[in-house]
Amino acid sequence: MNQREREFVDFLRHECKDLLTEYYDTDFNLLRWAQGHGFDKEEAVAELRRHLRFRQYYDLDNILTNVKDHPILKKYFPIGLVGETGKDNQLLVIECAGRIDLMGILKSVHLSDFLIQRFKFQEKMLAAMNEMERKHGTQCSVIYILDLEGLKFDPTLLNVVTGPYRILWASVYTAYPEWINTLFLINAVVYVTDLEGTSDWKSAVQKHAHIDNIPKHWGGNLVDKNGDGMCRDILNIPFDSIPQELYWTPNDETPAVNDLVCTNIGAGKSAVFTYIVDTSVTEPVYIVINRYCDRTFGMGIWHGNDENSELEEMKELAPDFDYPGMPTVDYLRLRMPGSGVYKIKWGNEQAWIRSLTLYHRVRFQNEQRRTSST
Repeated sequence: MNQREREFVDFLRHECKDLLTEYYDTDFNLLRWAQGHGFDKEEAVAELRRHLRFRQYYDLDNILTNVKDHPILKKYFPIGLVGETGKDNQLLVIECAGRIDLMGILKSVHLSDFLIQRFKFQEKMLAAMNEMERKHGTQCSVIYILDLEGLKFDPTLLNVVTGPYRILWASVYTAYPEWINTLFLINAVVYVTDLEGTSDWKSAVQKHAHIDNIPKHWGGNLVDKNGDGMCRDILNIPFDSIPQELYWTPNDETPAVNDLVCTNIGAGKSAVFTYIVDTSVTEPVYIVINRYCDRTFGMGIWHGNDENSELEEMKELAPDFDYPGMPTVDYLRLRMPGSGVYKIKWGNEQAWIRSLTLYHRVRFQNEQRRTSST
């Protein structure tokens, strides 16, 4: 780390000391925010503080121990950390995107589960990066193989790629800057290959990773304990679609869309809803949110003591983020600070012309999941 980088890291640490945790506060974690925002102090501080609030909201410091693997995503959404590349203090990650049953994922997995599990993987990778950085004293990054083998041209996938999948990747890049060193897009369909140009990708990968650290299926020598060149004891690689019996159906926790509150939000507008948890409530409070929308929408949560306060005067609990529309009713349950005033803002600020129809239900529960009146 040179003098300029050291001074910028110290600056970020000072400006964000009220939000930084001991777990996340490392020189290289902060350096990535400097690099990702072109060493622009104002921009880097704003985005880092936003991410640190997001970390609090999802308790990302403890997500690896507190959040269980989602059974459907573990089996049918193949993405895996292979391990060290053996070169340049880097890690190898392989995503077999071509084998993902994207429509099946959208119809069987709730939005919150989808996002939380992806952030769990990112935190697993970040922990491995931090460990390598402590070990070697230099910045770590990722060599990412995005394998499209098995991908079939399907017009219905266009909305998926431009919607949920785009938002997913945008969220990852926003929250984890400078984590990818090199991305290899391989086994693309013909028209993508023509656009990208042909190349010997196996030789290119070997320039970034030692041949013994690359699974045999992707041009290396590595096999798992069963002799499998795809290393499926490390990587979950599905070959089947998700059975329809696993698709979401309405239930008590995630009711049908018609059982939710319907709100229409004009283009460029937002809608704020206020909820009050009585001061007599002394036990832990959990907010339970059901939400459904067929297009991208924004949501943020604020907390305070005065229902007449503007959002800017309240504590931001959940940073205002864009979320992708999904064909399932979402279920989100999070622990909140306690009694007081809660405001949720639903947003359609990015739209220029189209209004947004959003369905939602908000409840507050105690530890035993009994619903409180608001």
